[in-house]
Amino acid sequence: MSHTRIAILRGFEFREKNTIIHRLDPRAKAIYTIVMSIITLMFTTPLPLLIIFLASFIVVLLAKVVKEWASTMKCIIILSLFIFVVNYLMAPTDKLNYAISMTMRLITLTSVFSIFFLTTSPEDFSLALLKLGVPYEYTLIFTMALRFIPTLARDLQMIIDAQRSRGLELEKGNVIQRVKKFLPILVPLVVYEIKRSFMVAEALEARAFGAIETRTYFYEIKMKPLDWILSTLLIMLLTLIVFLYLTNMLPK
Repeated sequence: MSHTRIAILRGFEFREKNTIIHRLDPRAKAIYTIVMSIITLMFTTPLPLLIIFLASFIVVLLAKVVKEWASTMKCIIILSLFIFVVNYLMAPTDKLNYAISMTMRLITLTSVFSIFFLTTSPEDFSLALLKLGVPYEYTLIFTMALRFIPTLARDLQMIIDAQRSRGLELEKGNVIQRVKKFLPILVPLVVYEIKRSFMVAEALEARAFGAIETRTYFYEIKMKPLDWILSTLLIMLLTLIVFLYLTNMLPK
């Protein structure tokens, strides 16, 4: 279970590769993520959600991140089963169809967001946010949070290994006992990450962060023709599907 949690964190870690998806502008990939997420949330029938999921898998193949993507998807199997059971029990009518649809929603959204984070570096994403007018302070906070995801995974694994070497058995006992056993892991993890945040703050102060209002950057990102074409097609697709959905020409 602990390895599953760590794999989930690493499943959203950027992998640098030379593919057509990696070379896309982060704003174009953000539009893809937003459009696919909106379309996914519009439907409550399995077939459209399955089509969106298969389309995302094609993007995964183009990005050559099948192994990393598969690791992430494997980690949400238990959560998917839980959502399926809960929705099956709670749905008033058409229980099976509704439960499958809600489960497909989770799987599809996870796939879409995993693609974005696996193929978009934090540096490019921060520059994209700045181009969109987001203040640099907020951009820095967000991108540093993304950067610390793999760091958090490594710290968590290190603490788990240390506690296991001291005889802590995480996999034994009932649910309540397992939760109690995670306290010796969560407490040092929280304390260590707080210390790390102070170190980062001191490093920023040592580099005179915020002293100059006008900033310069090592490189600039620009929307290429392919980015504009992809973004335009995605927006047109979203507009068309919303129109068909509102006119009851698509299954909801």
